[in-house]
Amino acid sequence: MAQNTQIDPLTAPLQQLQMYQQRLQEDIETLTTSYASLRTVQAKYNDCLDSLKVITSENRGKTVLVPLTNSLYVPGELSDVESVIVDVGTGYFVDKPIPDAKDYYKRKVDYIQTNLNGLQGTITEERKKLTDISELIALRVEMQRKQAAETKK
Repeated sequence: MAQNTQIDPLTAPLQQLQMYQQRLQEDIETLTTSYASLRTVQAKYNDCLDSLKVITSENRGKTVLVPLTNSLYVPGELSDVESVIVDVGTGYFVDKPIPDAKDYYKRKVDYIQTNLNGLQGTITEERKKLTDISELIALRVEMQRKQAAETKK
């Protein structure tokens, strides 16, 4: 991401402004990609939270599809409706009671939402900077064009 370097937009060379504009565009792309990735992770946690809603005593003994990978499911029987195994990251799994698992996933969703809100603010600020610098570059190019035309007269 762009560092907070101070440049005087009125006296800085046009090339320096264009380099700053390019850096801002790259930063926005990176931030937007990160935002999309966080939204995907948040959706997965929400899916886990929704999946916990069907684990009830009424569904004990019913056939369910158990995920082995992202695209491979096998049939299984729901035998334990009191606890679930939760993936807590980096290959670690923890046996948690259903209410604790719900709380875990809810905290994860809320934490990611907080990060998304902050990231959205940063993206908005960077886009404003990009708009400002783009307008300034256009103005400076137009001024140079006019000066060149006046010089030729």
